[in-house]
Amino acid sequence: MPPQYVGDNANIENSMISEGSEIDGTVDFSILFSGVTIEEGATVNYSIIMPGTVIKSGAVVEYAIVGSDSVIESGAKIGTSPENIENRDDWGIAVVGHNVTISENKVVEPKQIIGESI
Repeated sequence: MPPQYVGDNANIENSMISEGSEIDGTVDFSILFSGVTIEEGATVNYSIIMPGTVIKSGAVVEYAIVGSDSVIESGAKIGTSPENIENRDDWGIAVVGHNVTISENKVVEPKQIIGESI
C-alpha cells in the first residue's frame, strides 16, 4: 500500500497509523491498521480500527474496537469514555464486527458487541 496520508486539518497524537490510511479527522491514543479512512470532522480516541474501515465526518469512536471493512456513518457514536458513565460497572469497550455498517446517528453503547449492520 502507499504511505499514509495526513490531511492539513488532521490532528493525530499518541497513535500508530499504518500504510494506506487517509486521515483528515482527529485521532488520539489509537491504532489504525492499513487502508483506514478518517474523514474530516470524525474523531477516534482510545480505539483500535482494523483494515479498510471508513469513519465518516461527524462520527465519534471512543474506547472501541472496529472490525475490518466496516463503515461508521456520519453522526454515529461508538462507545464512550469511562468519565462519562455514572456507574463505572456499566462501562466497557464497544465492539463492532467485520463488514458492519453503523448508520447515521446510531449509538453503540459501552460493552455492546455489534455483529451485523444497524
